[in-house]
Amino acid sequence: MTVTKDIYIGVDGGATNCRAYIEDANGGMLACASGGPANIRLSVDASWNSIYNAIRTALDKIGLVLEDKSYNFHVGLGLAGVEIIADRKRFLTRSHPFASIRLESDAYAACLGAHNNQDGGIIIVGTGINGFQVQNEKTVQVSGWGFPYDDIGGGAWLGLQVTSLTLQWLDGRIPGSPMLEEIHHNFNEDMPKFVTWANSANSTKFAELAPYVINHIKTDDIYANKLIKQAATAINEVYFAMQKRAIDKSVEIPICLFGGIAPFIRPWLCTELQEHLTERVHDAAVGAAFMIRNQQFKQG
Repeated sequence: MTVTKDIYIGVDGGATNCRAYIEDANGGMLACASGGPANIRLSVDASWNSIYNAIRTALDKIGLVLEDKSYNFHVGLGLAGVEIIADRKRFLTRSHPFASIRLESDAYAACLGAHNNQDGGIIIVGTGINGFQVQNEKTVQVSGWGFPYDDIGGGAWLGLQVTSLTLQWLDGRIPGSPMLEEIHHNFNEDMPKFVTWANSANSTKFAELAPYVINHIKTDDIYANKLIKQAATAINEVYFAMQKRAIDKSVEIPICLFGGIAPFIRPWLCTELQEHLTERVHDAAVGAAFMIRNQQFKQG
């Protein structure tokens, strides 16, 4: 009689890339690999292709293939874009070779990984802002609903603000600053070119201007300092909203802060938030593996 072995796979997927993490039945890491973008809101087809490519690349490292019937492959998927119900349904209706599957947001996976499958919260400060916490198996999300109507304090928001300030300065409505002058110079001092760029820019493009703010904080640029303080205030508000909506308010929830902007904004955050910050244990791909293991455990 052939005994079928269990393999657990965690996938963290976003708009830029995805990462597959493979482990055995005992939780031992076997392999990992990266693939292309896996934001199901942007493309269900591209997301599945990226996920399969990453998983197959990782399995190839240990001499396995998904078609091997002597293994049960269980996959947890922490993907961006799952909030859009229609896209989520289209994604899950696709046939797949997995013995079991669980799909949650990339923030959920990141939170489980950060706190080693224990209760806790995260605030991601990247292109956007996302506050997320897990407590008593229930979740709370604050912010992260999308740019430009939300995600205040993230890289895209910073880029949008400096775009507006640069245009106001060029009009003569506000005084200039070294930061605004540098932005203007890097667009070849061509205002029509800058305006054309701004009218077609998405969140990723606007976020490309965020480094101007970060670089000019140390030069004490008046606008850079003002923007970073406003961003920090917005992140503080995310934290306080998470605390207010906690399932058990008697328990202080540890918070992990990460994302490309996080190291630069951390010194500007309020004392209470800084006192609750802790370093993350694992990344979101490991968190996605926790997700599918938790589901299997509940099902016995």
